[in-house]
Order: sequence, then C-alpha cells, then structure tokens
Amino acid sequence: MFEFIFSAANVPFGVALAIVFFIALLEGVGALFGAGLSQFVDSMLPDMDLNVDIEGPDVSSPGIFAEFLSWLRFGQVPFIILLIVILTLFGLTGFALQGLAADFVGAPLPAWLAAPIAGLASLPLIRGCTGILQRILPREETDAVARSELVGQHGVITLGRAEAGSPAQARIRDALGNSHYVMVEPHEGETALEQGDQITLLRQNETRFVAMKNQTDIS
Repeated sequence: MFEFIFSAANVPFGVALAIVFFIALLEGVGALFGAGLSQFVDSMLPDMDLNVDIEGPDVSSPGIFAEFLSWLRFGQVPFIILLIVILTLFGLTGFALQGLAADFVGAPLPAWLAAPIAGLASLPLIRGCTGILQRILPREETDAVARSELVGQHGVITLGRAEAGSPAQARIRDALGNSHYVMVEPHEGETALEQGDQITLLRQNETRFVAMKNQTDIS
C-alpha cells in the first residue's frame, strides 16, 4: 500500500493532498491566534485585479478562461475552500485512477499521463462540490440581492477581456456594498472592455450582463 502511494507515478496526487494537509495545518494554527488563513486570503482577493496573459493561436480571447473559472464557481465560494476542493478531488481521483490501472493493466499509468486524465475527470466533481458548498456556506459577501437588482450598479473587469459573445468576469458592488462576481459583455456601442476598466451594468441578458465603460473613475 505505502509503496503504491509513494510511487513516482502518484507524485502529483500525493503532492496535491500534502498541500491540502499543509493548508489545513496553517488554518488551524491561524485559528489559535484568531486569524485563519482563509479569512486573510479572502480579505485580500476581492481587491486584487488578476493579470491573465493568454497567448497562443488556440486561445485568442481570455473570455474562455474567465468562463471556465466562473463555471468552477471562482469568486462564488471562498478561494481557500475552492483550492482545497480542487486539490482534494484531483488527488483522490488520481489515486482512484491509478488503482484501477494497477488492477486492470498491472501497473499504474505514468504520472505525465495520469495527471491530465485525473484533472479532466475531477472537473465535474469539483463543480458539483462547489455548488453544494455555495448553498450551505455562510458568506460575508452575500448574494441576497437579486441579480436583476445589480443593473445600474458599478464595478470593474477583474478577469479577461470582454467582447461580443466572449464575456469577462467583473466584480460588482450592490447597493449594500456587497461584492458579486458576474460575467459581462460590452453593449453594442463598444468593441471591448479591458481588464481593469470601470463599468456600469446596463441590463441582464440571461446569465450574463451587458455593460458600458465608465468615462470617469467612480469607484
């Protein structure tokens, strides 16, 4: 058993679970001093603008990446919780995959092959788990305000470049000062909204919002 767990083929999955253990240890130590790691990270993250440079012919717009993060519920559950879920499910899925490979093939798959397979296989599990956590975890920045009430509110593009048909993630403050992370596209009069642009939501279009760039900084 230990030979299997610590084999070279399982290094990515062992490292992922070791990081989870380390995070839990830091969280516990921090709690003893009245300041958990998750509270510190979440207090810093909403005020950060995430620089994402995506190069290459197959990823011409970061809107795809922004939608992927939104699909994983980035910004909808605490960042540390999301990280723990991703690492835990990746690690467990990887060990399960390698166990099946050892049973049916006679040996675990090489790490370079098993890691991406486990990563892809764990994505639906991650989304499902974060969906459950989103509903049951208490949040300081609540979604109690209906999404339709965000129309007319101001915010900033935090991730990606918004173009028609290719939304980007934006952080919007509601009337109570709470933050909401939504996907936005530029309205008809604008070609694109860049990361860091100050915006105003004009209307809701199904799961997305249409926004315009503010001419002056009103944050």
